Amino acid sequence: MPESTFVIYGDRVPVEVVDAWREYGAGLIDDGYFRMVDPAQVDSMLGDMLPLHGGVVLFVTAMADMVVWWQGGFWVVNSRSQQISPQPVSFDGLVALMADESNNVWDWQPYPQVRDRLGVPGFDDCFMHVPMMAMGGRGDASSMQVGGVWPHIAMMIMVIMSE
Repeated sequence: MPESTFVIYGDRVPVEVVDAWREYGAGLIDDGYFRMVDPAQVDSMLGDMLPLHGGVVLFVTAMADMVVWWQGGFWVVNSRSQQISPQPVSFDGLVALMADESNNVWDWQPYPQVRDRLGVPGFDDCFMHVPMMAMGGRGDASSMQVGGVWPHIAMMIMVIMSE
């Protein structure tokens, strides 16, 4: 993680997040579903498009969902289902949620099937429904392809905002 990230964002997020940035930096986590991201890169890619204005994006999933620190809490932006939900947990609680595939917070499906078919997408890539679900896509594993995570999130946000 660049030192500038600590300077710009370090006082805007919990100390546990800063500690994780220092220890792990940006990169894929475990099986590749989660990626810890540099919020400066997110801001440069999405600018003012982020639905939670002023939030700090901490994680992105391989399905183009985001975990955002906003107004003192963790929020999941599931752009596939067009839902934004608070997660009233500590950072350790968030990490535990991230490890628990049985919960319904992350909308894991159809990640395992697509990962088996296409492999783990690269750090700046994601699986995307083609066409996007908001534009009539089927939402099943067979219609998913690999694409750039930031352009895909930007497109999904534009679709959501136009409704």
